[in-house]
Amino acid sequence: MSEHDKLRILIAEDEESFLRVLTAGLDLTNRYIVHACESGDEAVEALKRSKYDVVILDHRMLGMTGLNVLQWMHEQKLDTPSIMLTGAGSENIAVEAMKLGAYDYMRKDHFDRDHFPILVHSVYERYLFKKEKEQRESRSDELARELVSLESLETSLAAVGWITDTTQKKISSLTQDGERSLIAGISPESKRHLVHLFQEIRSECETFSRASTAMVNLSKELSDRIAGLKKTRLGEKPVSIPSTTSQEKTERER
Repeated sequence: MSEHDKLRILIAEDEESFLRVLTAGLDLTNRYIVHACESGDEAVEALKRSKYDVVILDHRMLGMTGLNVLQWMHEQKLDTPSIMLTGAGSENIAVEAMKLGAYDYMRKDHFDRDHFPILVHSVYERYLFKKEKEQRESRSDELARELVSLESLETSLAAVGWITDTTQKKISSLTQDGERSLIAGISPESKRHLVHLFQEIRSECETFSRASTAMVNLSKELSDRIAGLKKTRLGEKPVSIPSTTSQEKTERER
């Protein structure tokens, strides 16, 4: 696997020997680039400098604890997936960590060298599924807003098209009636002038009619577009976010 394809992992653990074990467990897979630090303060500085794919935090460290780092990440709106390392009898810590956005936790006394990389990869996969779901929901919301706007525009165009078409027909009818009644009792010179005037009126009415037809056609095109968008929206399938597998639960609870 190329360096570009490897996941960047940040581990904060103040017990040096266990930190080496965690780092070695991931290095052996050749799928991760691990940045190790021995305190929560170092972890925060590392997060300020670089972007990581998964963050692993010991809940009990000098200075900033793992929960303190999670709280800082929450305040900074960093959505990097995280795993909390806890000790025996620290279930309440795990609960607090999950409330602050941790994706999972691992009891240090239940550490399994073979399972640890699987846990890290699983957390990252769940993060990707979550982001995909959020993107789909965002696109769905944008599509809903676009549909509302298009439906409003389609309704307006249809109404304006109907009004202009009706008005144009009324003007044409009045023009014909007026021309017949007026021309009958006037002089030849006035008649020529009036005929020319009515010709101009009819020409403008034809332009008005073409504009009306264009609006009606545009309204129909919008209606077809709206129908297509609705089908697209209905055809989107929801993305299910995988939960912790039964194997992972068993490994963690052993």
